[in-house]
Amino acid sequence: MPFLTNDCKEYRLEGRLVGHKNAINCLAVSRNGNMLASGAIQNPADPVTCVCWITRQEATRETLCYGTGLGFIGIWQQQGEDLEDFNAKVSRRIGTGKEIMCLTYDHIGDDTRIASGTRDRRVQVWAFDFKGPLIPIFAVELSTTIPRTVNFNRTASRNLLVFGMYDGKIHTLRGSDGTIIATNKAGPMIGHAAVDAPQTLFLIDNVTNGFSLHRLEDRACIRTYNTNPVKTFPKQVVFGEQATLVVGGSDTGTIHVFDKNEGTLKQVLQHADRGRVQTVTTYDSTHHSLIFGATSTNDAEPTISIWYRKRATSPSDHPLGPAIKNFVRGIFQLAIAMAIIAYVSNISIGQTSGITLLGNAWREYSKSGAQTDELTNVDIRSLVEQYIEAQRAEELEKVRSSGMNDGQTKLIKPQDVLHGVILLGN
Repeated sequence: MPFLTNDCKEYRLEGRLVGHKNAINCLAVSRNGNMLASGAIQNPADPVTCVCWITRQEATRETLCYGTGLGFIGIWQQQGEDLEDFNAKVSRRIGTGKEIMCLTYDHIGDDTRIASGTRDRRVQVWAFDFKGPLIPIFAVELSTTIPRTVNFNRTASRNLLVFGMYDGKIHTLRGSDGTIIATNKAGPMIGHAAVDAPQTLFLIDNVTNGFSLHRLEDRACIRTYNTNPVKTFPKQVVFGEQATLVVGGSDTGTIHVFDKNEGTLKQVLQHADRGRVQTVTTYDSTHHSLIFGATSTNDAEPTISIWYRKRATSPSDHPLGPAIKNFVRGIFQLAIAMAIIAYVSNISIGQTSGITLLGNAWREYSKSGAQTDELTNVDIRSLVEQYIEAQRAEELEKVRSSGMNDGQTKLIKPQDVLHGVILLGN
């Protein structure tokens, strides 16, 4: 897909994807940004409810994990010479066969874990080696909490955070056996939750007036992003642009983009004229960011909108501005030219006393008052020719006046050495 090439301050609609026949429940972008996975109510009896890419950092083949409304979990991995096909690695029903509400994963070395939360209040964790079946680590049943989002604490403990949908509770389960070691409350309900990469903050759809930002350490609410929802449908909310933005859906066909720190609404993306946009995700690359939104109702054409923004590059990406680059380029070219000229000036009369100091040659150029940041190859060529001719004439006069010319002196022509300078700027 071709993307915009100019810097832009706002997100622009890049295109729409079609193909689903019913509401779209989940979206996930692959690690390299080349693939988008979407799950929908393609089969009303067993819709795809959640999806995530679980590819290891060093892997060359992407791996996709998904869950369904009837409690089936599947794992697909890229296959084939062109990596255009996917083969099923795992396909099984888990627990009591209730809807899988959420999935997540964690990698530590070669040890990969997958966690799921189901509508019957069960949380399960497995080990997966990308070859064989899922190996159970633990399975627990919570007393009142239906998991809406699960997230691994990416430390050696591998504790699991469980965000409750209808009770607003956040449980911390011990990574080894699933024992509840802490419980907090973030609000009356949690429509969806997302944790930032450093695992210091989390977002929730508070189902009341919009989205809320909380500290992970003590679960305290830091900021609220008001979207004035008409109805209390759960909506996905995620971080964007290295956790500087808050991006969430709506029940009015739009996607809200907030500044995370200031709390201001930066942009409203019009996904559709009406209907719910409960499904959103984001992706950040080095130089651009993407926002994806999907239709979440059956009374409108199910589409996925893709929004693009090319981020302004930081000074570290381009440490030299155009003027400074030209200046350095001019100095570099002249330095090489001076070295060649100094060498030519000496060998042209057969001297062996050494090369003329580059500093002396540079001072000769400085006297002309040349603007080095504006020099082109043509300018350099002209200066080199003038300098060589002047040096040849000066040295030749010295030879003639001293009687040193024994008939073996070779005077180098400017065109014999200029190609080495001109190529530097190409």
